Amino acid sequence: MTRSETRKTFATFRVSGDALDPDRVTRILRHVPTVAYAKGQQYFAGDRTGYLTGKTGVWLFSTRNVVASEALHDHLSYIVGLLVPERQNITPLMEMRALVARKGLRAQLSAFWHGAHGAKHPSMPKGVSEVMKLLPAEIETDFATDEIAPERQRA
Repeated sequence: MTRSETRKTFATFRVSGDALDPDRVTRILRHVPTVAYAKGQQYFAGDRTGYLTGKTGVWLFSTRNVVASEALHDHLSYIVGLLVPERQNITPLMEMRALVARKGLRAQLSAFWHGAHGAKHPSMPKGVSEVMKLLPAEIETDFATDEIAPERQRA
């Protein structure tokens, strides 16, 4: 994929549920989340929205401003690295699996990619799918391209 074919790409990993303790997820994954709050806790939702109260607990990490690559594979690899930090170390994955099952939580991986008109959509690497299946985590993809070729947009 050339630089001009990819417009935007990132991935997010989210754990949510009423019984979620976001600090527990942070300790397991040893990573600071992009957004995290427990059910009933106030959180800052942005300049326009201000503060809201969480209807359920959320722990979310986004690669948007962390991974400086346009390759979706690099963003997904970063997320998998949270769960499996070393080839022989699956402890975070197993601890997350136990937490999700015990607390009735939901885990989700989202992959976003937007490319230029005619660019080929990326594919989900098999290794990523396999790790998410072990958790288990749902995988959501949002792949799109510009609808009009650049030369036609200027006309």
